[in-house]
Amino acid sequence: MLSIFRRKIKAAYKWRSWHAYVLLVVVIVTVYAQSLFFDYSYLDDQQLIIEHADILERANPGEIFLNDVFFSSSKYYYRPLLTWSFVLDWHWGNTSVFAFHFSNLIFHIIAVCLLFYLLRMIGIKEKMALILSLIFSIHPALSQAVAWIPGRNDVMVSVLVFSTLIFWSRWLRREKLFDLIFLWLFFAASLLTKETAALLPLFALVWIFVFERHNFTWLKFIYAASGAATIFFIWVLLRVTALGGLETGTVWQSFGHNILSPLIFLGKAILPVNLSVYPVLADSVWLFGVISFGGLMLLLYYSRPLRWKRLLFGFAWFWLFLVLGSIRPDNDLFRNFMEHRLYLPIFGVLIILAETENFWKKRSLSFRYYFLAAIFITFIVINLVHTRSFQNRLSFWHQAVASSPHSPLAQRNLGAMYYLDGDLNLAEMRFRQALQLNPQEVMAHNNLAAIYIDRGDLWRGEIELKKELEINPNYDIALFNLGRIYYLREQYQEAMVLWQRALKVNPYNKEVEFYLQELSNKLKTENFHLNK
Repeated sequence: MLSIFRRKIKAAYKWRSWHAYVLLVVVIVTVYAQSLFFDYSYLDDQQLIIEHADILERANPGEIFLNDVFFSSSKYYYRPLLTWSFVLDWHWGNTSVFAFHFSNLIFHIIAVCLLFYLLRMIGIKEKMALILSLIFSIHPALSQAVAWIPGRNDVMVSVLVFSTLIFWSRWLRREKLFDLIFLWLFFAASLLTKETAALLPLFALVWIFVFERHNFTWLKFIYAASGAATIFFIWVLLRVTALGGLETGTVWQSFGHNILSPLIFLGKAILPVNLSVYPVLADSVWLFGVISFGGLMLLLYYSRPLRWKRLLFGFAWFWLFLVLGSIRPDNDLFRNFMEHRLYLPIFGVLIILAETENFWKKRSLSFRYYFLAAIFITFIVINLVHTRSFQNRLSFWHQAVASSPHSPLAQRNLGAMYYLDGDLNLAEMRFRQALQLNPQEVMAHNNLAAIYIDRGDLWRGEIELKKELEINPNYDIALFNLGRIYYLREQYQEAMVLWQRALKVNPYNKEVEFYLQELSNKLKTENFHLNK
């Protein structure tokens, strides 16, 4: 009966290639529509947008291109195009958070459509390319990249990387100047969006031997490589100018720590059942990764014969992009496995899955339909439920603590959310729990001090702030708060020294600037009256 119904539909409806794009857009909008009405999560987004509203308002090119993305003293992330995307949303959306979530959704739609086009371009059949693109579009482990505003960084770089590869193939196939120019433009834009794009020249070289061997000539390669090398050199100069030198020792240490981390991400790519808005090593399940790897190997075994070049390319893409994307400038205590980083690397897994077509051909048509229906329904349900964790700051940090109870940062930030809501007792409990997990947890002592200042207990507040400054001597907010205590005690000179230090550490701290100006005026007035 079902087969008769299917044949009738097939006879009445003629499939067009562009229908695939319509289907992808409809599915994405249906699944992610709820994210349009989400608020800020208060993980990076409040710093990138709310605290830097004046920077977004000014939209000064020099200021944006010559600073790290956080405009902080500890400079590491050079991502000016991410900041420019926030600038555009800030202005067209009239400061509304809706604009930022709307753009995230649009970026995801563009990325999925480009992915489908790219999969078709490298010879994957339309049905398989559409299935893989649909999986990518609704994958629960990728929901953070769409529902969490700063997650757009990985979506944006994926859009630019996919575009670069498309024009790379077009240049090799057609040798038209138009394709070469856009190849260079998209490569430059990808570097200015996220540092992981630095791997692109390596994979573009391998791309030739895997997908475009018959279209390769040395002349085409030299033309493209000369422009790409120039762009890469200019990017390095810009990055060094904006950020200064890089502590390579810490970076290499982080690289070593993350060499096996893709196994955790593989578990989430194949079995997305242990998702977290802030996953950490102590609460990550390696077993899912091992099971997923074993299952994938078994699936490939029964899919022989295999195109080994494509398989090796897929594994290398997945592994290297994740390892490089997980490198941090700080120590191992802050290591996390944020799921938005899976967005670009999972392209490698999709290439591997495309090689399992022989296995599925041996299965009956009804089995394939039921299996795919089960996968899609399961992924959509998990996605819809997990995406709600990004709804607001409390839902976000509640889920972070529930899924990563050993994370001191999650405990600390949930305490900060309670503090913002005026629940000082619950906030104090979370801050103390964070310090119990990590006695060196930055900001925790400062946050305890803020509670004591609000309660009028300046003595205990001073003790906590001095502890904070021992751990984190260049924390501008702790310097400001200690200055507040001295100000309340009328120790004005001590307060001024601390506030001047805070402003030197963070010239963008408008609150410190305001209080420092008020104190200067106050001291001038008092001196005037004394002299009079």
